[in-house]
Amino acid sequence: MYNKLIIGIMSLTIIGSSYALQDIQIVGGTNAGNPKVAVVNFTGDSTEDETNVSRTIANDLSITGEFAVKQYPDATNIEPGTKYIISGAVNGNTINFKLTGNEVAGKNSELLDQNVTYTTNVRKAAHTISNNTYQKITNVKGIFTTKIAYIKRSGKIYSIIISDYDGYNQKTIFSSGHPVSSLAWDNTGNLLAYVSFESGKPVVYVQNLPQAQRYVVANFNGSNSAPAFTPDGKKLAVTLSKDDHGSHIYLVNNGANTTATNILPSSFSGSIQTEASFSNNGSMVFSSNHDSGAQIFMSNLQGAEPTRLTLNLGNYNVSPRFSHDASKITFVNRNAGVLKAYLMDLSTKVSYPISLQTTQDLAPSFAPNDKLILFSSNGESIYIGNSTGTIQTRLNKISGTIIDQSWANNF
Repeated sequence: MYNKLIIGIMSLTIIGSSYALQDIQIVGGTNAGNPKVAVVNFTGDSTEDETNVSRTIANDLSITGEFAVKQYPDATNIEPGTKYIISGAVNGNTINFKLTGNEVAGKNSELLDQNVTYTTNVRKAAHTISNNTYQKITNVKGIFTTKIAYIKRSGKIYSIIISDYDGYNQKTIFSSGHPVSSLAWDNTGNLLAYVSFESGKPVVYVQNLPQAQRYVVANFNGSNSAPAFTPDGKKLAVTLSKDDHGSHIYLVNNGANTTATNILPSSFSGSIQTEASFSNNGSMVFSSNHDSGAQIFMSNLQGAEPTRLTLNLGNYNVSPRFSHDASKITFVNRNAGVLKAYLMDLSTKVSYPISLQTTQDLAPSFAPNDKLILFSSNGESIYIGNSTGTIQTRLNKISGTIIDQSWANNF
């Protein structure tokens, strides 16, 4: 189904360290000119890749594309011009770390000195250190303790898997011998909607993750697809073909599927309206063939007359998703057979690709802080690109045939 992407993948190695970043690969872009960050190997750190605190922190900060990160065995040979130094010690179930800023040549200032404790999940503790460090430097919340969900096919089995944002700590929450697609999180991170064909046709389910239970929210005549939670989580937009007049977006209750309300005005023509996404202020974007091609439009929960967003971007633009601050959308643009994850600034309508070395991108979604975007490509790898389009990272912990993926909305 997918052509294999043949590219020279550049593996990122951190200078001065015995640890290669085997769980991530920087496959495009550069961090040249960014502030230099030194991660000094923590004393008492694990020698195992998965539980090595120093390496986890270096990975986290590298993925953002905002820093030139290097890992050092000790502090004796840190490069001149390094702006920030992270060091620490692992003692039992407590990690002490320090963030030092080199404000003036030869003069360091201590920015953070904190203890992080853990019971069994040392990686979460390391990600917490990355969060605290990132927020201190940038004044933006870090996303390194967040979750993602993805669908993987192995043979005839489709599985929904939830993992840490970097692909670690994978947990299968649903498996089926029938196709599964169209992941969508609510704003709490407790509910995950998806489409399953287990009954012989597409039906929309919601999985309550804390309770390990699921329920049907859309099983009308015809196709039920493309779920998206409203901001308050009380309803979902779903695409239905129940009236034999094409596929249109309806609102259904987050519970029993007794009613379905058409969300768009009847004056908006087109046989396909699908892939809704809501912002926290109630705006809605979706894709439609209203203008004789797949294009992206904006409306709202009150059913305002839609306006087209994708102008002068060819005849195929799909899978829109809002940023959490509602200032941007990410989507997929096709040009000459190449599918690229794009970002659009909604105030200026300026659009640009955020993927660098891939050609068959699918289903991009924003991290909770809107600085990073998750997507897959060629059906075999999941990537993270930053919102400026300057760096792209492949998550090597995730492998197999990838059907869909989505970044959870909550920190």
